[in-house]
Amino acid sequence: MTTTKPWRLPLLVLLCTTAIALGAGVWLQQRDSQAVNPYEKLGGDFTLASAHGPVSLSDYRGKVVMLFFGYTLCPDVCPTDLARMSAVFDQLSDAEAQRVVGMFVSVDTDRDTPERATKYAAFFHKQIMGLSGSAEAVAAVAKQYYMLYQRVDAEDSALGYTLDHSATTYLIGPQGKVRNLVQHGAGAQEMAEAVRTVLAE
Repeated sequence: MTTTKPWRLPLLVLLCTTAIALGAGVWLQQRDSQAVNPYEKLGGDFTLASAHGPVSLSDYRGKVVMLFFGYTLCPDVCPTDLARMSAVFDQLSDAEAQRVVGMFVSVDTDRDTPERATKYAAFFHKQIMGLSGSAEAVAAVAKQYYMLYQRVDAEDSALGYTLDHSATTYLIGPQGKVRNLVQHGAGAQEMAEAVRTVLAE
């Protein structure tokens, strides 16, 4: 008989809540707007820290940014989604890949220094940068993107705590606007096609 691991239920609830929050947030902001882009008011510029210094989203205007939030000690969701991000680069042509960057923002501000986040992200692909910052700075960016996360104490674990978090990859177009949302269950080919669509806009 298959059993559900105890931590999976709150994570599933969080993921469902995130999807609802994203949909509701976008709807509320767009209900009086005739904008073609349904994500027009979602996201925005930000500046966080990498091992090499401050990084702003606006530094990458003219490129497509794949943005993902997580943490370096995440047991499965983050490695899976960052591996998919890496696979997307492999599916793009050299010319396409030069116009795309990946961003991994750690929400584990107690443990993930900018250096640690940068090293972790680069393990998956050299074009994925890892970013971190103060708890306040990261929370402000997460709020811009309707990204949800929460600390879960784990007294029976050597880690001390884990983080439940939503698992959405935001595709940000050359003008710095969110153009699409790719969910955790999507495959690398599907995500690569979504990236190509944004590149072609």
